[in-house]
Amino acid sequence: MVGNSIPVHDVEQGSPDVRQDESTSDEKKDVSQVMPTTQSSHTTIQEGVEIPKNNLWIVIPTIGLIGFISALDQSIVSTALPTIAADFNTSPSEYSWISTSYLLSQVMVNPINGRLTDIVGRKPALYCAVMFLLVFSALCGSAKSATWLIIARAFAGVGGGSVVSLSVIVVSDVVPLHRRGAYQGYLGALWGVASTLGPILGGILTTKASWRWCFYLNIPICALALILLFFFLNLQQAPRSDIAELRRSFDFIGLFLIMAASAMIVVGFSSAADEGFDSKTAYGTIIGGVVVTALTVVHCLTTKKNAIIPARMLKTRTPLFFTFGSFLLSIMFLPATFLLPQFFQGVGGATSLKSGLYFIPFAMSLTIFSIIAGEISTRFHIVRPVIWAGFCLSALGYGLWYALLTYDVSFATQEGIQVIVSAGIGLSISLPMLVIQASMPGKDMAASTAAWTLMRSIAACIGIAIFTAVFNTGLRSRFSKIEGYGTSFVAPTSAAGYHALHDLPDGPTKTALLRAFADSMRICWLIGCAFACSALAITLCTKSYSLKRTYGAAPAATQEGENHADENGSPQAEGQPEMSQIDQAEEDRLNRQMLRVEDGLRDTGASFSVPPSRSASRVH
Repeated sequence: MVGNSIPVHDVEQGSPDVRQDESTSDEKKDVSQVMPTTQSSHTTIQEGVEIPKNNLWIVIPTIGLIGFISALDQSIVSTALPTIAADFNTSPSEYSWISTSYLLSQVMVNPINGRLTDIVGRKPALYCAVMFLLVFSALCGSAKSATWLIIARAFAGVGGGSVVSLSVIVVSDVVPLHRRGAYQGYLGALWGVASTLGPILGGILTTKASWRWCFYLNIPICALALILLFFFLNLQQAPRSDIAELRRSFDFIGLFLIMAASAMIVVGFSSAADEGFDSKTAYGTIIGGVVVTALTVVHCLTTKKNAIIPARMLKTRTPLFFTFGSFLLSIMFLPATFLLPQFFQGVGGATSLKSGLYFIPFAMSLTIFSIIAGEISTRFHIVRPVIWAGFCLSALGYGLWYALLTYDVSFATQEGIQVIVSAGIGLSISLPMLVIQASMPGKDMAASTAAWTLMRSIAACIGIAIFTAVFNTGLRSRFSKIEGYGTSFVAPTSAAGYHALHDLPDGPTKTALLRAFADSMRICWLIGCAFACSALAITLCTKSYSLKRTYGAAPAATQEGENHADENGSPQAEGQPEMSQIDQAEEDRLNRQMLRVEDGLRDTGASFSVPPSRSASRVH
């Protein structure tokens, strides 16, 4: 029930790094003045708005479907690019920007989906995102020139990027926190499968039909999703805000800074992937992006408006460290889905289609373990150990890839050890978001989720650039030391180049080339192992938070004196006092103060009324 007094040590007993000092005691006294232990008085801290009723059997698959198609749209074009380039006779710059334009707009639009949808509402934003993806996918498929395709891809990226982040946010709006893990596990599985199967499907469509069907595929799916969302998705109506309110509360400076930083980082690393890290332009752009990122952090910590990245997310180690953990894991995940098929083609001589079939164990185990992770978090409220197990499995798997994926690896070994890495990624791909949401106030849920999604998108871009550069540099270096380089053979850069290696006569030269190819890629697996170990290390020193929240009325309605709701969403009994109206700045101050006291009193045995979100179950 709302307002019950729960001892803090019962909620978070055994949490590490507990400090109790004079300032903490003063804060506790101050908080006790605004948080009485009697049921008749309610804190002004609202952890979440009322969960609306939805037919989740229809809504969740629909959201998963549009999330799947937007993730697929990011990777499906990779195997179609050579054919597109030949049709349009593209320059090297145009070739690169067909992919980069989509990724750039996808990354830049992510920050908008947090704070802005808190004001305008999720449903209008989701409808616009799906419409953008539908319309500009059609324009991509009907492109008559490379410039047309690049521009259409950029606008399609606006829709696709918004769909990816809004799908996570909308699920958080319609599913209570303690049940959210299972649904996010399904979404994470779909996202992972789309990322891994995109190149395979792109190759099949390009070979059997036309590359244009890589884009036309989105049209019927988006149309069906729009119809289902219109009739079945129910969300809380956003509080009405005029232009003056938007100007007062929205952080336009922070939005500009984070979009500029994201754009510079994406463009810089994309240039490095194409030209190598020797490019002065790439270095300058990346350094500029890092500087603007630092300015963004400073701004978000000091602004008086609703920061694009909530200040608590940057100040509190649990959400901050798990965001970095997801960042490190994502750096290696998407590049692995590109590198492994190259290994199958370069070392094993597989065709593009066969390399996709060889990749099925990775995709299947990723799906299964993402679902398992979600079910464990929902049924047993165990989250952090599952993520840690995922990081450990990923580190072990990458280490085994380094040791065993040699030029003469057997087919059984090649297929079997894929499962270890994908199982680890499946366990840890979505659950960090659950920890972040549990450790943040409900009013910052959308902004913190959008920031987490942004970090994963940037990590994927950085990872592709880094590992492409590492692999290509190692390949050229090793090949140049083998007799016949430049005359009998060259470093392969396409499927035709891979086949040319296997067309060489059997002998010492061919063996040396295959060994050099495998050894160049093994360095990438070693770096991936280091990233997974780093993700594990930085998340071990975090705290556990409750998954149980009480969902009351929306903030705007609450300030007007409407009744609260219990954790099942039912109205509170009549006769209880209304929430007093307070200044927004004072509410934010009390919210931060309450959370600081809670973080500081984990093991002191203190007993006082805590926010409803901390009062039932634990995130272990």
